[in-house]
Amino acid sequence: MKRAYLKKNRILLPILLTLVIGIGVVFALSSYRDYLDELIYQERLNQMTEVTKELYSSMDMLMSNEWATAQFIRDGAIGEQPETLEQLTEYLNKIQNTYHAGSNKLTPIAIDDSGRYYTASGKKGVIYNIEKLVDCGERISSVTNIFGTDETDILFIYRLEEPIRLGSCTISYCGYIKDFSIIINRYHTDAFCGQSAAYLMNDSGTKLYATDSEARGQIFVGRNIYSILEDMTYTHGNSYASCMQTLQETGNSIANASLNGTEYYLCLHRMADTNWVLMLVIPAQYVATNTQILIDSVVTTLLFAGLVLGIILVLILIIAMRMQQQEQLYRKEQENSAKIEVSRQEAEQAKHAAEEAFKVADAANNSKSSFLTNMSHDIRTPMNAIVGFADLLERDADDPQKVREYTKKIKSSGQHLLGLINDVLDMSKIEAGKTNLSLSEERIADVIDGAETIIRPQMLKKGHVFEVVTHDVQHESIVVDKLRLNQILLNLLSNACKYTPNGGHIVLSVTELPNRRPQYASFRFTVQDNGYGMTEEFAVRIFDTFTREENSVTNKVQGTGLGMAITRSLVKLMGGQISVQTQKGRGSTFTVELELQISDEMGNASFWEQNGISHILVVDDSAQVCRDIALSMKKYGVEVKYALSGEEAVRIVREDCDFDTVMIDWYMTSMSGRQTAIELRRLMKRPCPFILLSSYDLNDTIAKSEELPVDGILAKPFFVSKLRTTLDEILHGHEKGEGAEEFSALNGLHFLAAEDNELNAEILKEMLKIVGASVDIYENGRLVVDAFQRSAPGQYTAILMDVQMPEMNGLEATRAIRASVHPLAVTIPIIAMTANAFSEDIHACLEAGMNAHVSKPIDMACFEQTVRRVLGMEAGEEG
Repeated sequence: MKRAYLKKNRILLPILLTLVIGIGVVFALSSYRDYLDELIYQERLNQMTEVTKELYSSMDMLMSNEWATAQFIRDGAIGEQPETLEQLTEYLNKIQNTYHAGSNKLTPIAIDDSGRYYTASGKKGVIYNIEKLVDCGERISSVTNIFGTDETDILFIYRLEEPIRLGSCTISYCGYIKDFSIIINRYHTDAFCGQSAAYLMNDSGTKLYATDSEARGQIFVGRNIYSILEDMTYTHGNSYASCMQTLQETGNSIANASLNGTEYYLCLHRMADTNWVLMLVIPAQYVATNTQILIDSVVTTLLFAGLVLGIILVLILIIAMRMQQQEQLYRKEQENSAKIEVSRQEAEQAKHAAEEAFKVADAANNSKSSFLTNMSHDIRTPMNAIVGFADLLERDADDPQKVREYTKKIKSSGQHLLGLINDVLDMSKIEAGKTNLSLSEERIADVIDGAETIIRPQMLKKGHVFEVVTHDVQHESIVVDKLRLNQILLNLLSNACKYTPNGGHIVLSVTELPNRRPQYASFRFTVQDNGYGMTEEFAVRIFDTFTREENSVTNKVQGTGLGMAITRSLVKLMGGQISVQTQKGRGSTFTVELELQISDEMGNASFWEQNGISHILVVDDSAQVCRDIALSMKKYGVEVKYALSGEEAVRIVREDCDFDTVMIDWYMTSMSGRQTAIELRRLMKRPCPFILLSSYDLNDTIAKSEELPVDGILAKPFFVSKLRTTLDEILHGHEKGEGAEEFSALNGLHFLAAEDNELNAEILKEMLKIVGASVDIYENGRLVVDAFQRSAPGQYTAILMDVQMPEMNGLEATRAIRASVHPLAVTIPIIAMTANAFSEDIHACLEAGMNAHVSKPIDMACFEQTVRRVLGMEAGEEG
């Protein structure tokens, strides 16, 4: 069966190859023929150009001679100055004899101003349409037949500058009439086998004369030649419009077109000193005839050669196939040997891959073992502190000062332990793909201030110089997961603080980059320090999990090795990029780039317009700070003029004191902010807000100094929203009254709580008792639901709901309360108080019907703020 199949293929394959080669040859010859047709066309154009160039030149020279004759007759008439018609006839007769007019068919003629003509033989008559000649200029030519013969005549006349008066008539033109065939017959060439025809037409295409033979008949039958040309089919990219345009621009035009199935070449020439167009028409078969014959011979020869070559190739292929069959057995043996070798190599590669996989697994186990070792050390350290200080508390319970000191250290160690646990849980959630973003509209200034407030105490504790700078921030209101962005910045800043020796320098930079797409702003967050730095080898692995650089310096710094891995994962989740540049002993620079959606701007132009703020003076010795403020305010229509010193500011105000707000840096090299403010207030003609610019950590120092000559203090870095808030407080007095006593908003409130852990229940009760609140606690959700249904309306201010409880969890209990018939079932605030602190846990609580979420361990300040919000106390206090 297989042999029959192979035998059949041996027969079919040569046939298929022959067909393929034949089709290829035909296609190649067809393409070549197209090329030759274009070549022939260019050759015909060249021949037409050469032949007609000399022909047109001769015709133009002939027409010039005819006009010279007409001018001679006109000048002679002027010189003779005849006074009677008889004298004019004698002059015309003399001219006719001089030029042997009989043989040249030239008839001298004079024309009066009424259109009547006079000849040497005494003929008289009226020229038809003479009124059309009046405004034609000095020279007038026209094809006519005024004598009524079978011949077509051409009229060449000149206008007399001074008409000749002969009694009752006035002679205005002199010249002659000539048989047109004598002229047009000279427009002839033998280059096209005598098959050309000539047509004379005016500018509008009206046919004036044609030289077609009577035997052949006219090629263009009709009065208007241009209408016939317009209906012809043009080739080689030509058209009637392009042909006419070329004639208009150059005076000559050659085109190739077909009429009634016959192909022609058209040569058009605008005759000199007339409004006539002369056209030569030649059938295409008579143009470059020898070249066409040669090309046809070449194509025929190539076709025959192609067929012979195809047959030879097929024979060669058949022979090659037979040789190939003889080699198949040898190849088969070679292939089998090669397969055996490949199998051997694959086995070796599989063995090598298994060894590599074992090494990777072993390295992963070592990494996890190292991580567990580090975690054991890092967790035990704060745990030891907590247990140790608890023992000390028990021993020194009677010493309030030591109790407060031990309590403070226990809380600090507990917070550190909570941070370690959060890192591990965050990394676990990220690796499981369960981390989601909770987007909300935020101000970039609030995010930066929040991170700065948390990290600055750590910076001060180690004596670091900590700066926050901004560059080109144009969009302050963004849509972002504030918690996650804050976590990214705090991880980077915390690392910089920990891995920089005391007294270091750390800078957080926020830069807005050019937008890559509409409705999104691109931000670059950079954390730069001059700390220990990293080796190049470790910098490559800095974002891997369970990774910490081990050396005598960094081993003293506690951590899980997950911070940078979490940071990279969060940046990736937010669609951004993170990178690091570092050098051992020189410090590190971490860069995060994020694209954040732009929200509606909070500091819109209406605030500045409503408060009449359009002209601000900024005094700061940093040119970059001044330029950033000017750029930020420009979009709100506020003009900013700035000075780099107090002295320069004084000069500016002396020239222009019409400012709506003045911002002054506190520390400047020559003239201090205080001195500058005092001097500028003295020079200002009208009062305006004076605002002091200062670093964040100098606010308290400045505020506690002697009386300030300013109305408010604005901490750097500069944000439009912060300036707006400060001005709002200055202009409208949004400040709390002095002497207000501080008290807890929880005082006097009574809560219902679900908590199944006795220790947590006891802590909650005591913490609420401290702030003057009380609570009824039940150990599961079922009991809480029953207690609420039994309660009188208003008995409980709110319900504190644990989530993980026996019998009925917090989500189920919340749904049961909301579905109950109690009068306050729908309105009573329910606050989740649980250790389930991830965003999806918060979302589940809100979906179940809760109003807010507070994570364990309880931070009383955060708890009080949450209670104030859900009870609507914040709005009431502001009122």
